[in-house]
Amino acid sequence: MRATTVSGLTLAMIAAITVGAGCGADDGGGSPLRVTGRVVDFETGQPVAASATISTFGLDPVPTVAIDGASFALDGVAPHSVFYVLAGAAPTHRNTYGAAIEVGDRDYGDVDVAAVSEAYLASLSAAFDVQPTASTGVLLAQVVDDAGHGRAGVAAAVFDVPAGVLGPYFLDADLAPAPTATETSASGWAVFFEVRPGVVGLLAAPDSGYTLDMPQSPVAPAAATLARLTVSDGGVVLPRDVSFSNDVIPIFESRGCQSCHSGSGPGRDLGNLTLDGSANLIHRELTEELAVAPGALRVDLANPEASLVLTMPSAEDPPDDHPNITFASALDPDYLTLLVWIREGAKQN
Repeated sequence: MRATTVSGLTLAMIAAITVGAGCGADDGGGSPLRVTGRVVDFETGQPVAASATISTFGLDPVPTVAIDGASFALDGVAPHSVFYVLAGAAPTHRNTYGAAIEVGDRDYGDVDVAAVSEAYLASLSAAFDVQPTASTGVLLAQVVDDAGHGRAGVAAAVFDVPAGVLGPYFLDADLAPAPTATETSASGWAVFFEVRPGVVGLLAAPDSGYTLDMPQSPVAPAAATLARLTVSDGGVVLPRDVSFSNDVIPIFESRGCQSCHSGSGPGRDLGNLTLDGSANLIHRELTEELAVAPGALRVDLANPEASLVLTMPSAEDPPDDHPNITFASALDPDYLTLLVWIREGAKQN
């Protein structure tokens, strides 16, 4: 598989009401996980003083939640899943969706989930002279480099801001509002107001010379959302000469799809797929049209982005029948590999 660069590629995806990996609980055939951590203040990183509240977004089934002050435990998290935690601590801290959490096949501890204080949100509103409406959300997005460090110098024009959204406004290196700033500081943080409830996934403006990769993130009325945007210079690097045997099948194995749909996996009766057996069998499963759903093609050569093999495990609103999501972003390397394989004719090679 080779790679090529596409400048100004626009990849629009709508996030689902469920976000995860593979096909649901026991995804990948592993045991459900335990995730433990604390709810901390966004500015200070210290545990919130008030008793926290916790819920999850994107896990099916919903895990059991236990809370002790600022500490929490989630039991029953599906392995190989991507999900979000909504954390708050009334009356001091607004309900806040944290950045995407991705787990593998082991329990996770010491996970800090941030909540934004009411006082801090009020300071942002005053500094930027914005009066948010209660029916919309506030997005705080950190622009980072490939190493995860805040990146300075990313100008407002780089962001492809959805209609109706106000921003970006920028924070300084100490997370204080910088009303006159026109680009990110060393902290990398940008603020957007009036974000419509549902989901958000910011992209780089066409021909900006940058790529922004942001997991599709939930937004709720009168709530805050924290997200991380990885910025790269240049356009999206697309694979090419994708091999079905060497590049595509390993995706089904590593992302839990095969063990979910085959054997005793929870998705064994869904979609008439096993994604198991010989390469010829898997290829036929993907490329033969389903009699029960004519026109809904698992591989759609005429419109590759509409292929069920991409849309079912991706984020959609309203959600489809696939309980969880494998691809949190349209820039997920595995998503791009599948997309290019279809664009190249979905060959059995």
